[in-house]
Amino acid sequence: MGGGARSYLIASFALVTVLAALSAVTPPRMLTFGMLALGPALAAASASPAGVLALGGYALVAAFAISTGQGLLGTLDQSLRLLVMVAITGISWALARHHRRLLAASADAAREREMLAAFAEQSSDAVIGSSLDGVITSWNGGAERLYGYPADEIVGSSISRILPPERRDVLDETLTELAAGRRINLDEVRRIRRDGSEMLVSVAVSPIRDTTGRIVAAAATERDVTDKKRRVRAERMESLGQLAGGVAHDFNNLLAIIVTYADLMADEVTPAGARDLARIRDAADRAGTLTSQLLLFAKREPTQVETVDLNTVVTDAQELLSRSISGRIRLACRPHSDPVTVRANRGRLDQILMNLVINARDAMPDGGDVVIGTGRIETPSGTFAELTVSDTGTGMSAEVRERLFEPFFTTKPVDQGTGLGLSTVYGIVTDAGGRISVDSAPGAGTTFVIRLPLVPALSPVGLGAGESS
Repeated sequence: MGGGARSYLIASFALVTVLAALSAVTPPRMLTFGMLALGPALAAASASPAGVLALGGYALVAAFAISTGQGLLGTLDQSLRLLVMVAITGISWALARHHRRLLAASADAAREREMLAAFAEQSSDAVIGSSLDGVITSWNGGAERLYGYPADEIVGSSISRILPPERRDVLDETLTELAAGRRINLDEVRRIRRDGSEMLVSVAVSPIRDTTGRIVAAAATERDVTDKKRRVRAERMESLGQLAGGVAHDFNNLLAIIVTYADLMADEVTPAGARDLARIRDAADRAGTLTSQLLLFAKREPTQVETVDLNTVVTDAQELLSRSISGRIRLACRPHSDPVTVRANRGRLDQILMNLVINARDAMPDGGDVVIGTGRIETPSGTFAELTVSDTGTGMSAEVRERLFEPFFTTKPVDQGTGLGLSTVYGIVTDAGGRISVDSAPGAGTTFVIRLPLVPALSPVGLGAGESS
């Protein structure tokens, strides 16, 4: 029996005792002994059926003794009041029993909630609760470890605090869907940690209902899938690289034979035949360019690397890039205020910019904006140089993003692209020890983010000394 139940019983026994004393000194005609029935009624709040019965018996005996002492034995008044006390005691016993069951059920529910809360707190996944207007209301230990924010710092903030800028525009739409009772499952979305670094998470968001069934909040479970996605993608790209490299190597050998015999026959044919041989030679040269791109993707071509400032690469390429896009497209370059130096091949960095800008141009047939920026980014694994190319074009779906860097994959018509441009960019970046990612959604434009190891800037005398890698 809890302290609260014991208090109710003690108060009820005291009440019956006081009422019995008052009834004993009042005139018999007032019939006040019936007031002792208040004791069992009060004891019902104790949720102790046995206590109610004990108190009812005590009140019944006291009432019988008082009324008998007052000469009411066997009268109708005595009988009716004692029957009322018996009835009230029975009703109070039933109420106490029902109350006890409710308390037991409530305690079980509380224990279950506590257990669920303990499970959520100990989960390695981030479990985040929010109101329907996007304010964070709960933040478990997994969320602290995943995002770096302690609960007392972020609870009460908007959920947009961990969203990338392009996802904040769809937050209201997401909250509206949750308020309508729909669950949201996303296999791969970007999130921002406290240190500003990005990651990919899988998200499952569910509406939370109160006891009446009304939706009052939302709960999200988020899991970091960055390493998993990178590992799967790297394994697939490695397999494609081995295949592409083998095919390109063998095809190069065949092209060498074609070019050699075309050169040998050049002096033995008529002028018309020589023109045909020249066309064969041109076609072989173009095919050789394609195989070079494949070998670059497969990392089978040696490169000369040097210490290069990405700011210089961007500013020097601006004029050439401007001529590569239509007049309806505006190009803006935003170099970092400090040197952003990397070890890479300068020509291939120019090739990266050209490929990405042309890709942006093709995604904006009606015009738009292309922004090239450089910067430095601090991550848990070190400091990196960052090169970004953003456009306001048509964007792409998740399915296209997943295969974007595969050789020969293209969404362009057959006569407008080989599908090797972005795979070449991928090969150049990974060969330089970097990573490339893309953030895009249909109608929301595209941003390519390239991160390369940052190296200390050299003096002008030391810049440009190439070496093979």
